[in-house]
Amino acid sequence: MFPRYDIRGFAQSLKQDPVGAVKEALIRHFIGNLLNMLNGASNHPSWISLFRSLLRKRRFLLIVLDDARYDAFERAYNRYLSGVLIKARVPPPNTYGWLPKAFSYPEFRGVRVFYASIGVESHNIRIDAFVPGNREVEVVPIRPNKARDLMTVLPGEVNEAVMNKGLTGRDIIWYAQPHFPWVVDKELSLLLLRDALLHDFVPPDTIQRKLKLLNVPSSRVVNAYYGNLILVLKYIRELINYVKTVGIAYDEVVVTSDHGEMLGELGLYLHQDYNLPQLTIVPWLRVSV
Repeated sequence: MFPRYDIRGFAQSLKQDPVGAVKEALIRHFIGNLLNMLNGASNHPSWISLFRSLLRKRRFLLIVLDDARYDAFERAYNRYLSGVLIKARVPPPNTYGWLPKAFSYPEFRGVRVFYASIGVESHNIRIDAFVPGNREVEVVPIRPNKARDLMTVLPGEVNEAVMNKGLTGRDIIWYAQPHFPWVVDKELSLLLLRDALLHDFVPPDTIQRKLKLLNVPSSRVVNAYYGNLILVLKYIRELINYVKTVGIAYDEVVVTSDHGEMLGELGLYLHQDYNLPQLTIVPWLRVSV
């Protein structure tokens, strides 16, 4: 059966932005499918199934990096962490596409969730809203403090909250990095902050156009993203060292991500509503503790 296309909508888009409309159709209906086939995306285990299996364990620690694409993580992690790394496939297009269902499963109970929220309420993930009652799920929100101008939570602030509150043995720790804003390049982040916050509601090439306008090379974005990733990995190493001292015998410790990121491929940045492997293939690292 062939997918249903919005022919009328495509025709209207052609009148307004012919180049953009054709590019959008190619990415959504051809390039995405081709890249997923070449990357063997359908052969990778589902993030949801891995998550449910983890929840069934008596004691677990799940560490979530927001926005960590697999290839970037693979290049950077082994300087800071050791373990068995596999690829996991998250459903497109973004966290809200799968998280409400995942956090409502019956296995999701008796969990403490440390969540690095951001300064824009509409962009926060309302974990507590997805969990049915009587599940004994405690959400510990961590608000922006030292980086309030960037509206983000630093990884050190997450670690501080974890150490102050303590762990229960069934824990999820959700960092804000390597997601934009890139705290390692504050100048660039502030230049792009407004456009990034609106990226769900504007044409997908908005960031590319802004970078061209500012004469900023794409390599600077890539470096900022990798810098954010390395920064959070350093703090995860610190967290793992802390975990070794608390006396909790976790059955499994995992580092993963909720989705990936576009770093200029196809003229796209951040994460839009596309089924592309850069966005849907994420790390699932079983950490050696």
